[in-house]
Amino acid sequence: MSCLTMLGLASGAGLAQVDRARGGVASGSAFASRYALNSADPANLTWVPDPAGSARPVMRVRVRDTDDKVFGGLRTEISPLNEYIRDGVRWYALSMYFPADWEFHPYPVVVGQLHTSQKATIVSPPVSFVAHGRSLDLELHHNHRSVGGSDPVTKANSASQTIRLDKLRTQTWYCFVVRADWSFTPGQGSLRIWMNGDKVYEALNSYNAYETWLGNWPKVGLYHPGAMGVHERTLYVDYVYVGGQKSGFDEMSALTPCSGHGAAPETK
Repeated sequence: MSCLTMLGLASGAGLAQVDRARGGVASGSAFASRYALNSADPANLTWVPDPAGSARPVMRVRVRDTDDKVFGGLRTEISPLNEYIRDGVRWYALSMYFPADWEFHPYPVVVGQLHTSQKATIVSPPVSFVAHGRSLDLELHHNHRSVGGSDPVTKANSASQTIRLDKLRTQTWYCFVVRADWSFTPGQGSLRIWMNGDKVYEALNSYNAYETWLGNWPKVGLYHPGAMGVHERTLYVDYVYVGGQKSGFDEMSALTPCSGHGAAPETK
């Protein structure tokens, strides 16, 4: 049987507009109160020093092809508990580091997501960061239709876009900051995404989500939607940071490993 382990974290967001009640930095003992871990084996997540050499602690996540599937896929992902927003502005910071022994394979592996909560409808996440062969891609999905009715939302009738962000580089942090003004209403909403300080995507006055049950929510780690193609994968990830309407790029970016700063302190 697959094991779904629910774990959590103390917020390390020391800046005023960062949401101190969700995500952020936490020690192992505090993790279970702040984060959910979705993995077949709790040992697939460990705390380690930053492989880039900073003083901040980070997490190493692992997936093996012998793991049981969790929610239909091979995964080890973390997500802040109780972090959902249906519409309006939310800031996110997600970071990941591909190790030197990363195996390049054409089967995709998702390393970060802003997903949608649905009761029964199965759709792709509004925002995904995907390692695909030697490319790091941004995948976007959204739909203006309602979940129910005569013309309900489906994967097939949803809008999709894939953008190649970079030739995938190992032994370097990829730090993403996202400002999402969530909306599934045509003509409303906006989405801005920065990678390592550079704006790589912007859409204004444009819907970017789905009609959702609980709301949209972030997660980071490893998720194979299909076959792995390799026996084992390892990825380093930082904690997830979320911010409110008055947050900003500089504030969120300063929390990531790319800032050169140590980790923000835990919030007790």
